[in-house]
Amino acid sequence: ILLNNSFIISNSPWIVNGSKKEISISGMEKDAGGGIMIRNTLKKSYFNNVKFSYLSGYRQNNEIVISGAINFYKTDVLLENIIFEKTRSEDAMNIVNSKFNIKNIKFSESESDSIDLDFSDGVIKDAEFVNIGNDAIDFSGSTADLENINFDTIGDKSISVGENSIVNLTNITAKKSLIGIASKDGSVVRASNILMENVKLPFLSFIKKFEYEPPVMHLNDINVSNFEEKWLTDKQSKIYYNNSRVGKISKDIIPIVYEKKLSLLKKD
Repeated sequence: ILLNNSFIISNSPWIVNGSKKEISISGMEKDAGGGIMIRNTLKKSYFNNVKFSYLSGYRQNNEIVISGAINFYKTDVLLENIIFEKTRSEDAMNIVNSKFNIKNIKFSESESDSIDLDFSDGVIKDAEFVNIGNDAIDFSGSTADLENINFDTIGDKSISVGENSIVNLTNITAKKSLIGIASKDGSVVRASNILMENVKLPFLSFIKKFEYEPPVMHLNDINVSNFEEKWLTDKQSKIYYNNSRVGKISKDIIPIVYEKKLSLLKKD
């Protein structure tokens, strides 16, 4: 139990194995903990059957110092059978310059983002995101394969792929969300077997930071219903469906996405 914004920083790998009983690492509802950072170790950390809850990252003088509740920096991690509940940090989990293997993980009621992956490589399989305040998964400069991922009620993007990331997606389901999959800033997304319902903007491809090349998205086997605009791009970025270029081009894509001005869709 971590209270009063308590935060652990470790330069050693952790083995947290709840094979016999679920292990809880948490704060309290009215006294949130900070969290954990594991960093600068080549040895792999292992977490199995662990629940993280009521964690808020590390704050000092009301300023965010470490954004994630659980953080991995320059290390290697295997996560299996994991639950994140009611995290209040900027990121429930932050993985930076690391290798990751994530299997069977659920995030619910994340106040902001759930997973933020920066310059990291790995696999996420069998994941669920429910009632997420901002982005569910955010990639920057990373390479990853995702399979069997479900999203329900996401405040911003279900999957955000940016800054020259390369991400392969298979068997993705999303509903009641603002944005489905976004490819940004030199990134390449390949996605197949995608089901979306009541996602206002299912597929986006655009440049946010102009020092990057245009991103691209390749789609196959998709089924989407009840949306505002199926696929939206800026002038340079691309979306391909079954090898044919698709997408409505909008000059207002930045305010549409970041200021949520969906009324601008009617201008173009």
